[in-house]
Amino acid sequence: MENEKVSCWNCTFFAISWDPSYRYECKKMNFKSNLLPSQQVKVIDKRDCLAFESKKEKNQRNKRK
Repeated sequence: MENEKVSCWNCTFFAISWDPSYRYECKKMNFKSNLLPSQQVKVIDKRDCLAFESKKEKNQRNKRK
């Protein structure tokens, strides 16, 4: 899964916020944004989000247990 594109929609830590001003939330980094958190990180840090954890990869690990 290393080739998977970093996108909040595919991340374990992504959530939709109740706050209309900050619709998207990253539970790992504990912040809300009006942009997708992975996009916000890219704007600020100029690189892909390092907290990204693929939902698919996590599900596969849980199935192996």
